[in-house]
Amino acid sequence: MTQWTEEWINVKNLEKCPRFEHCSIPICPLDLNLSFRNRLSNEGICPWMREVGKPRMIAGKEIVFGGRVMPDNILVYVPEGNAEKLNQPSQKRWQELKEK
Repeated sequence: MTQWTEEWINVKNLEKCPRFEHCSIPICPLDLNLSFRNRLSNEGICPWMREVGKPRMIAGKEIVFGGRVMPDNILVYVPEGNAEKLNQPSQKRWQELKEK
């Protein structure tokens, strides 16, 4: 398989995410080459890779960030080697889908 073909297949998998067109986060759980990627400390984290954080007060309301479960229609495209990079709720759901 040529490098061009491998990249095309990877992009097609990344496009499964509804945020693909507007996302600038360099680390994506749908990336078939995730193990070759690096993330700088000032770069964002995919919402489905974030663990539940401490609640924050914003405009008088307590807001909790992270810990969201990736939707099934996207989760089925996460390569097995990347599942461990998902947050705990998404990892659990990924395993449930795999066992079906």
